Amino acid sequence: MFSNDASRCAYATVYEVLLALAPVQERRIIDGRRPDEPLTVGGAGRLAGRLLFDSLSAGGHVLGELVREARPQPPDARPGSCASRWMLAIWRDAAESEVGGAVNHVSGILTGFRRLGWRVAMVTNAEPPEQLRAAVDVLEVAEPLPRGARFTKESSWVVANKAMYRAAMSLGRRMPPAFVYQRNAFLCRVGADVSRQLRVPLVLEWNNSAVWANQNWYLQGPQSRLFRHIGQRIERYSVRSAALVAAVSHKAAQMATGMGADPATVAVVMNAVDAECVPAPEPGPSRREVWLGWVGGFGSYHGVDVAIESLRHLPRHVGLKLIGDGPERGACEKLAADLGVHDRISWTGALPRQRALAELSDCDILVSPHRWAGIGSFFGSPVKLFEYMALGRPIVASRLEQIGEILEDGVTAVLCDPGDPEDLARGITGVLTRPDRGVSLGVKARQEALERHTWDQRAEQILSRLSVWELHPVADGR
Repeated sequence: MFSNDASRCAYATVYEVLLALAPVQERRIIDGRRPDEPLTVGGAGRLAGRLLFDSLSAGGHVLGELVREARPQPPDARPGSCASRWMLAIWRDAAESEVGGAVNHVSGILTGFRRLGWRVAMVTNAEPPEQLRAAVDVLEVAEPLPRGARFTKESSWVVANKAMYRAAMSLGRRMPPAFVYQRNAFLCRVGADVSRQLRVPLVLEWNNSAVWANQNWYLQGPQSRLFRHIGQRIERYSVRSAALVAAVSHKAAQMATGMGADPATVAVVMNAVDAECVPAPEPGPSRREVWLGWVGGFGSYHGVDVAIESLRHLPRHVGLKLIGDGPERGACEKLAADLGVHDRISWTGALPRQRALAELSDCDILVSPHRWAGIGSFFGSPVKLFEYMALGRPIVASRLEQIGEILEDGVTAVLCDPGDPEDLARGITGVLTRPDRGVSLGVKARQEALERHTWDQRAEQILSRLSVWELHPVADGR
């Protein structure tokens, strides 16, 4: 069995028990940090005892969180002047993915703050991807959790609060921050605890209610109701502790107020693009083949199946390049095979960001076929949308909530009905039959992205909302 980091892996004991029961002669765990030093797996009897011990240990940690939640809260931050040029960023899920919208969002906004003269100290619970590491000045990785705390993913998240709090307070005392920035995450209360203790404002990056996402997007086990109860209390505590809840869309902002945030502290801070990382557009490739480009995590709402099905309504010289990986990829590959279009699709898998942008830049049209069949309205703010715009290629996208608000049909993109592969194909055909094959759409979209949708502008928007704290960063030549 392979593990990127065996000292931080959740379900460690459960995996070892399953491995011990496997009908093989030799069992080893390969740790990605030390691949030449395989770990021996113990016998099933010994592991059964450890399984019981770890389950009791995890239960004790969770009970401790329930008790801690009932204690009086520390004092709030108070407005006042702060001349520190440091901000303290906290991201609990740094090891979840090497690439993707979350990584782009966090690294993008932190880079925006740095360009405005701020220095960024960051605390994570595991080694972050290189893209994120490059966006900060100082990185502190919290110590690994005890084995019992990692009995389940949820128990590891609960205990990670303590480990990350210790790391954040150590960093905060060495480099006193003017404010704390945290991406909202299920069962994560570190930002609220640290900001209250340091008496500085908290900016809570809010993509959605993590409690809602956990309940509606992930498999539910027998312990889910307990952790959802804890998660609701923590999320309510976090939004009420925040000086600013930076929601990515109007619908996301409504979710925040529904969780208990003061509407006066909630602002819509959409996703954006780091224009310096996007390659300048070059003339479209001269070839007979037409390539549609898409990047994402193969989530159910990404509409990859819509893009695949649209190929049935397009000429055979039109192909589709799918960049990324995720839970629905297997189903999408099967759909493509069933429809007879598998050979017209390039499946690249997940790519480093710069290579992904280069692959998209080589496409003729970029597609964003989002759809929504979930509870309530679509609350997303796709990072890919702003990167598509900056790439300067023509875009065909769903007119779905914020996507339809940002893109102007016939000016910066061609919009189509969400979930309708025939309408998506009509939009693509409409671009290809334009005299300039959509070049003017791409030019206008790039102009809009660079003028209105950069991470520097989003960072300025956040700082303007924190003006009551009189933050005065000291420029250092960035």
